[in-house]
Amino acid sequence: MGVGGWAKIMRFHQTKGRAMATDPPDPDFNTATARLLRREALRRAAEELNTTSGPGLENMLERISAEVTADASERREEVRKPPAP
Repeated sequence: MGVGGWAKIMRFHQTKGRAMATDPPDPDFNTATARLLRREALRRAAEELNTTSGPGLENMLERISAEVTADASERREEVRKPPAP
């Protein structure tokens, strides 16, 4: 590609950047994008809570394990405490 070709490409990118900067925001696009982002966030949250999926089951078992471990630690500390005089 010759020097003239690069100059055309640079002018195209420069004008494209100006056009993008001066375009007014599109409310329909913003609404659709926000809706899609919310939908994806809800889908991911539901997947984490779903115990039939791999990640959901793993998270549930991790929470149960943490609760059981905390309960066992509390009971063990209670047993170790000397009785009050």
